[in-house]
Amino acid sequence: MQTVKLRQQGGAMIVTIPRDLATDLGWSPGTELTVEKKGDSVNLRPTEHKPRGRLTVAQLLSQIDENEITELNQSTEGWAEGKKGNEAW
Repeated sequence: MQTVKLRQQGGAMIVTIPRDLATDLGWSPGTELTVEKKGDSVNLRPTEHKPRGRLTVAQLLSQIDENEITELNQSTEGWAEGKKGNEAW
């Protein structure tokens, strides 16, 4: 067990987490922690991010409309075959 002191930085109270302890926990600078008060103690743990609205690659691919892709390919056919400098945008 190690003892550390609170210090003040602006309007916040700062506690330094010993490097060996942070390393053992897999924490590095920038790790986002959840701070929770439990009685007269404070509990720190890495924040669990829950993806909101994110889709897997398989889900994204399942939403592709093959007819729309065919139409897109047909509408852009030959656009890059003209003389350089005469591209149409």
